[in-house]
Amino acid sequence: MSIHKELKESPLDAGFTMPAETAAHECCWMGWPVHPLAWRGEHDHAKEAIGRLASLISECEPVRLLVPESLKNEARRHCSSTVELVGMDIDDGWLRDSGPTFVKNRQGQLAVVDWDFNGWGDMEFAEWHRDAKVAARIADMLHLPLYHPGIVNEGGAIHVDGEGTVLCTRPTILDPCRNPELSEADASEVLCESLGCSKVLWLDEGHEQDETKGHIDIVASFVSPGKVMHLDCDDPADPNYPVFRKNIADLESMTDARGRKIEVIRVPQPSTFFEGDRRLDLSHQNYYPANGALVLPRFATAEDEAAEEIFSREFPDREILWFDDPHILFHGGGGIHCLTQQQPAAES
Repeated sequence: MSIHKELKESPLDAGFTMPAETAAHECCWMGWPVHPLAWRGEHDHAKEAIGRLASLISECEPVRLLVPESLKNEARRHCSSTVELVGMDIDDGWLRDSGPTFVKNRQGQLAVVDWDFNGWGDMEFAEWHRDAKVAARIADMLHLPLYHPGIVNEGGAIHVDGEGTVLCTRPTILDPCRNPELSEADASEVLCESLGCSKVLWLDEGHEQDETKGHIDIVASFVSPGKVMHLDCDDPADPNYPVFRKNIADLESMTDARGRKIEVIRVPQPSTFFEGDRRLDLSHQNYYPANGALVLPRFATAEDEAAEEIFSREFPDREILWFDDPHILFHGGGGIHCLTQQQPAAES
């Protein structure tokens, strides 16, 4: 299978790798919620919430928020003056998925990986033709090299440890509506070449209610090399119970790219929350590791206290910054991590 036929070399061959998300950031990229239909009648609430989120993150690191020129005044009303508004035509604000994946070499230089984006496999409510151009436009803006792996992928479908290991789920990357002819072996090759890694850890499923068909960033993340946080469920009647238990058991049987046995930290799934007959995929796993802090969703449930204890223990050098009432974000189909994309700090 020819992966990088349009490129002279892959990011891996060129010495680039995706840093861990906990590494230092130059800034955080976000986008304005443009598409009313995607927010299912809660568009105004989404604007308020995303403005609050951008403002909160800007207390820790610069935030560059993409917004169409015609909506800049609207965005400014909702965001603090510390949030930089960057004019760009976009379809909606899910920059983790539609935006660039940044990789970095040993000299501290950055490059952009530009995955193909097709609206999460042509998902209902999705518009993506502008969003599919975002990564390339940001690369042009920053004068960075651009790589095209040639597969459909989203940033929320992958998580890396910064030392050669990628974590993902099969139903997203191997989705017939995304990559109908891609085998697991070929997908592993593309992911490793594009992210500068050497091993992919595949999980069978994600959250049962995740509209993306199971992005990893709703259920699991690397705390550090060799250590993974994963949602846990103790209710056998919950559809997520067998999924999470199998994922955890599989992870505990795996080793990472450097041969370390994976240690799993279990994070309680928040109490079930319904909007009508629709269950939201609430998760403390969908957080953003800003410089010096963790921006965590607070659901006003008993699990908030447990999450605070776990995250404080696992990230002792980071301040916990709570983002209150995040339900509106999950109402739109994602969370804090889904709306943010870190740009690693570069050295000259």
